[in-house]
Amino acid sequence: MKIACLGTGTFGLNHLRVVREDFPDLQVVAIYDPHEPNRDAALKLAPGAKACRTQEEMIASEADGVFISTPGFMHLDHASACLMAGKHVLLEKPVMTTREGCRRMLELANKHPDRVILVNHELRYADYFRKIKELIDSGAVGEPQLVWCKSFRPPFLKKVGNWIQDSRQSGGVMVDMNSHHFDLMNWWVGSRAKRVAGFGGNDVVHVVNNEHEVLDHASVSFEYENGVRGGLLLSMFAPPTGEDLEMGVIGSGGMIQTKMSRWEIHQWKCGAEKAEPVVHHVPPARDTRGTPIGFVEAHDEFLKCVREGRQPLTNVQACVGGSLLAIAAEEAIKTGKVIEV
Repeated sequence: MKIACLGTGTFGLNHLRVVREDFPDLQVVAIYDPHEPNRDAALKLAPGAKACRTQEEMIASEADGVFISTPGFMHLDHASACLMAGKHVLLEKPVMTTREGCRRMLELANKHPDRVILVNHELRYADYFRKIKELIDSGAVGEPQLVWCKSFRPPFLKKVGNWIQDSRQSGGVMVDMNSHHFDLMNWWVGSRAKRVAGFGGNDVVHVVNNEHEVLDHASVSFEYENGVRGGLLLSMFAPPTGEDLEMGVIGSGGMIQTKMSRWEIHQWKCGAEKAEPVVHHVPPARDTRGTPIGFVEAHDEFLKCVREGRQPLTNVQACVGGSLLAIAAEEAIKTGKVIEV
């Protein structure tokens, strides 16, 4: 199978590194990135690829599929061009950065049912988070009632042109980053959010220094169509404490909570005599080499779907709800209103 890469920033280079080290049967035939340092770094990882002068030249290549790693506001145009050329697509999240963009991307996916479109919500492919889904589906917490995420981390790494700090391009911090967590929570409870409220601001992290600077902290509450409720606490100026993203689910029969720094999932049962949890140890199945867990496995899924003619777990239809929830959360904070998702 032949691959082209559109965008070779941090995640574009991660895709190329994974192809080189884990998928020797893949051939990278073309790359396009207008930023010369990124392009040069990509060619070191894929020396046999053609460095295209335009996006159109890359799309016209002999590639069977395209890895799209461009800013979120570009996703619709880039995916559309690739699909129209008959390519399969592995698309970085979010689906899109606006409601209208999400609607149009969904229409685009429905028009091309014979093409694979994998939205790279790689956490769904990690054994760690799949185990949580398995526990919930097996009744470990009874009927889920509440889900949550506490995401405290240092500021974003620098991007070309600081696009990630500009909400017009990234859609906002929750759209670009927390759409991952919203997608997981949606998947775990088997529903989509119907309304959301939130508070937040930008008081510490100043990069682009204008009214479009993304939020650096937020508190968000949301309610699902099936009655489950959820929350997100976010800080983008926390000290580097190691990976200990906290997520959890509590229901009528128990509670599950992550302990990622130890690759443990803690499970409690309501009515148990002892307070000690059942501990599930779920380390990564392979060396992540600095990429998020599930990242390599997402590529496995993409290839299998192309070869088997099926749609992935994280297709547009499955993942658009996470992007829409993030977009609504940004809107709720901006307007001070409860937003219907």
